[in-house]
Amino acid sequence: MMPTHPFQPPATKNALRRGLFSGALGLAVVVISTLAITQTELGEGALEDLLDRARWGPLLLSWAMVPLAFYFLGLRWKALIPPPHSPPGGGLAAILSAGLLINTALPGPVGEFGAAWFAHKRYQVPLPVSLASGVGARLMGVWMASAAAVGVWAFAELPIPEGWDLAIAGVAWVIGAAGIGLGLIAFRPQWVRTISRQTLGRGGPGRIGGMMRAADRMVEEVADAQSSLKGGTLAGLVACFSWSLLAHMVVIAGIAIAIWSLGAVPSMPGLLFTYAATTAGVIVMFALPGSQVGWDALFLTLLATTAGLSTPDALLITVVVRVQQLSVMVAGAVALTWLLKGEVSSEE
Repeated sequence: MMPTHPFQPPATKNALRRGLFSGALGLAVVVISTLAITQTELGEGALEDLLDRARWGPLLLSWAMVPLAFYFLGLRWKALIPPPHSPPGGGLAAILSAGLLINTALPGPVGEFGAAWFAHKRYQVPLPVSLASGVGARLMGVWMASAAAVGVWAFAELPIPEGWDLAIAGVAWVIGAAGIGLGLIAFRPQWVRTISRQTLGRGGPGRIGGMMRAADRMVEEVADAQSSLKGGTLAGLVACFSWSLLAHMVVIAGIAIAIWSLGAVPSMPGLLFTYAATTAGVIVMFALPGSQVGWDALFLTLLATTAGLSTPDALLITVVVRVQQLSVMVAGAVALTWLLKGEVSSEE
């Protein structure tokens, strides 16, 4: 049976503050790294050159595509929620942005618990249903990204610099292994749960043991979610896949427009690989708090090694994408405050 972990309002408010701090810290790291690079021989004058080439109209358009992608993600979640419950896609998108904010600061699938709790409180969706459908929708998106990353690496020609082939192959193999794991969860969730309990669940004391147990809890929740969704309709799964595909396409288009607006020209297969690999990589970094810093590092590295961008260009694009994501986190904070006032104040 799907566990129904309570997600209490005081913990949510604390997660909100920690998420804002963690997101701002990640942004500061990227900005400081960018400024440091511009002071070296490698990046001298590069930042000024990029800003001179910037076209602000397309850059703002790329920014506007972020909430559109989240709206499609809200519809993806809605597709897996069985009737008679039918929450609006826009409301679910706001809740997802709040969950993203929480996930930036706390380890494991805490954001999924929070999002499920808010969908339950705001739209009266039973908590086991909201958690199963939310995790199932996320699972669909990560699996699609994993398949896309491996497919591009295997069949497309990427402009990989000399000496980077083995490292990029390693990324592809890790993402592929994650995809296989997600496939096992989809078809044999109880197998995966048993294996995880006998391995990760036996983590000893200390930080490493705690990380292993957090990963085990994540695997357990995902496996339980997939078990609960096995009775879903084919139409719901097709709709979930379709909205997920639209969301991925909008995000990729937004990043491409941002790059072009700054006067750079990426390799489109490399950009697709970068986006898909970093999106799928979230499942690997999921058990770690502050994982957005690792995401930034991976995104920057892959832009420079597979998308044909120079290091200064890749740094600036990483900053732009991080700022866009941070704006979604702030929107999540606003949505979270609104939800707390509307539904929780009487419980505190």
